[in-house]
Amino acid sequence: MPEFKSSSEHRQVKDSVIKAGVIALEWFKKDPEYWEKDDGSLISKADIEINNLLNELLKKQNPNFGWLSEENEDDRSRLEKEITFVVDPLDGTKAFLEGKKEFSISVALVKNGKPISGIVYSPSTEEMFEAEKEKGSWKNKKRIRISNFKTLAGCKILAFKPMFSHPSWDEKWPEMEVDNKNSIAYRMALVASGQFDAMMALNSKNDWDIAAGDLLITESGGFVTLHNKNQLHYNELSTKKPSIIGSNKTIHKEIIGRVKKLEL
Repeated sequence: MPEFKSSSEHRQVKDSVIKAGVIALEWFKKDPEYWEKDDGSLISKADIEINNLLNELLKKQNPNFGWLSEENEDDRSRLEKEITFVVDPLDGTKAFLEGKKEFSISVALVKNGKPISGIVYSPSTEEMFEAEKEKGSWKNKKRIRISNFKTLAGCKILAFKPMFSHPSWDEKWPEMEVDNKNSIAYRMALVASGQFDAMMALNSKNDWDIAAGDLLITESGGFVTLHNKNQLHYNELSTKKPSIIGSNKTIHKEIIGRVKKLEL
């Protein structure tokens, strides 16, 4: 059986993420205090505790790395670093607060604009997805690969279902099995592991939402781009991305053909 020979930096992140998962489960279904951020998204006491733990553990071991997290103010010192931690301490806070098992902890190491290490951990389902550049993608120590389903019609896609029936599309979308998960990092991990054939979001996402998932899909043999087929680059001045699409080569090409002209 093949074995994932991870780097020491990756193992440090993994150990830290597992400890963070313990905090998540301690708060899960326990009604932690929460409030609304300026952008309307939710943040809970669990988000803060997980973020603080990850910051303490990872920055202490790697003081020369940059830091970009959803729950820290961005001082942009990361732009001067060769390697930066890109962290979403609790992706899917809404689901977490509703008691749904659709949340994850997502951490990537980004070097020169590209993820070189990525972990998406779902503590409630005990799924550990991980990848390093040129070492493949893995789930719970087993190698995972992108789905080889060949057509958009009939595929299993993670996306916002009402979007497909919007009247402004030039061409009607085919029948697909559409599902969604509150955590986009988890959606990307499910595509990387072949449990779904594709994922698409045509609304703004941040680096911390997608950097780890990007590597998971890419290292499992898939393709990840913006809706206009442009490649994604991380740890730039702006952390926002207008869209993201991840799938195998054939389905990715079909989706791009339908959405590339959108102005997002």
